Amino acid sequence: MLGYFAYYFYRNKNTQSIRELEARKEEMMAIPIANQLFLLKNMSLSGQTKRKYESLVNQWQSITNFQFVEIESALVGAQQYADQLNFMRTGRTIAQARQLIDETMVKVQDLHQDLSDLLQVEVDNNELNAALHERYNAARKNVMNHSFDYGPAIETLEKNLQYLELNFTKYNEYTENGDHLEARDMLKTIDADMTSLEDILERIPSMYDKIKNEYEDSLDDLREGYQKMVDSRFDFDGVAILEKVDEIQEKLNDAKNEIKNADLSEAKTLMDKAERDIKSLYDLMETEIEAKDYVNKNIQSLRRKIDEVAENGRYAGIEVDRIAQSYILHENEVDQIADLSDQIRHEYNRFKDLVAETEGSAVVYTQAEGRIKKIRKRIEEIDEQVLAITNKIAQLNTREKDAKTNLDDYELALRNIKRRIEKSHLPGLSDSFYDQFYRVTDQIEHLAKQLNRVRIDMDEIESLEDELERHLAALEEMTESVVDSAMLTEYMIQQSNRFRYDYPEVDAAIKEAQYLFHREFKYQEALAVIEKSLRRVDQEAPTQVRRMYHQEKRSSQF
Repeated sequence: MLGYFAYYFYRNKNTQSIRELEARKEEMMAIPIANQLFLLKNMSLSGQTKRKYESLVNQWQSITNFQFVEIESALVGAQQYADQLNFMRTGRTIAQARQLIDETMVKVQDLHQDLSDLLQVEVDNNELNAALHERYNAARKNVMNHSFDYGPAIETLEKNLQYLELNFTKYNEYTENGDHLEARDMLKTIDADMTSLEDILERIPSMYDKIKNEYEDSLDDLREGYQKMVDSRFDFDGVAILEKVDEIQEKLNDAKNEIKNADLSEAKTLMDKAERDIKSLYDLMETEIEAKDYVNKNIQSLRRKIDEVAENGRYAGIEVDRIAQSYILHENEVDQIADLSDQIRHEYNRFKDLVAETEGSAVVYTQAEGRIKKIRKRIEEIDEQVLAITNKIAQLNTREKDAKTNLDDYELALRNIKRRIEKSHLPGLSDSFYDQFYRVTDQIEHLAKQLNRVRIDMDEIESLEDELERHLAALEEMTESVVDSAMLTEYMIQQSNRFRYDYPEVDAAIKEAQYLFHREFKYQEALAVIEKSLRRVDQEAPTQVRRMYHQEKRSSQF
């Protein structure tokens, strides 16, 4: 039962497939290629068109003689295998037939399209020819009615029209002979030439107008402007303006010739070069005009600036001489000011030469502008140097006042040290303390002598101050240590007296500390001995003694 259904299924399926392929074959063969070939055969074709037709005929013959035969054979074979119930061979043959039909259908459709295109060529040619004739007539009318706008180029334009007429004649010959493809190629040539001619007709008037009303007017303007500037004493530093104007005119004349020959690309290149050259000349002349305006506006202000700086230099020279009578100067300020004054005179001479040239017969104002800027820059640099010197020496008096104020402070600090020592009622002082004390005293006296000289050296004085401040700070630190150690030693001994009868070592330490204190004046060593001993018998006692001492010290300071 199952085998019967399989047989029935595959037989129906194969029969349906064969019928569908038969229908596709009939549909393909129904495409009217034979009719198209018949129409073309009766059109008296020639040349390229005839060759194209013959090629298409060969393609059709190949399809009918081979592809159609193979398709028919495959379909007959498939039907036979189906009748023999050979399903596997039936399937393979159906697939082969389907592939052949697919491939052949593409070829037939392409051939049909090529034949349709070939039949349409004549129609398309007629439409394009009519459109091109309309454009040609419009162009010819334009040339005839506006010949003045095209100037010398009219002859070239008329020749182009003649070439177009010849090509139209060739088109007609190809058409009459039945070579419609060659006629189509000729129309393409005519279309391209017409487009070029229309572009030329549109551009030539504007190019002529630009040369005449823009570029040549600019050259006239340049000639006139140049003459006015020469009359106003302008000099262009060897640039031959009129010669350059003539060179530009030659470029424009060459551009006109290129336009006459309808070579608009080369004409445009020449016109662009002429435009750049015209702009360059305008820029040159305008730069000179702007430079003259700058010179006229700034030459007097530069004179005032030079006078101002010269006055500053003169004042600086007087001030340096005055200061040099009271202070020793280390950087040759007198010579520096003298040298700067010479530089000012040099720049003033350059300025006078410049003024004389601007009042002469002709002036390159851009050069004059550059010289003004250089002189001004140098004068301003000199002025800054003069000002720096005067500011520096002006500080000497302030530095001297500060040094004298500091001297009073040093003397007061030394007196305070002496009073503190006296108030402490010490039994004596060490040799090192006295050495430091007298060293500071001598330095203060030496500083006072230096400040009382007729011409003082502030660099040396400030160096002395630096050294004095270091030694004074060391003396103050030494004094603080001596007084603190002495007072703490006395407090520690008082605290240790409670233990001296119970602890022999404490008694011995007290005696040693008193000896160092009263005999050798070694207060730090005495404090170390008694504090170490006291700490052994009472761990907290030394710390309490120090805290109490410093509290009393702060209270006494307030």
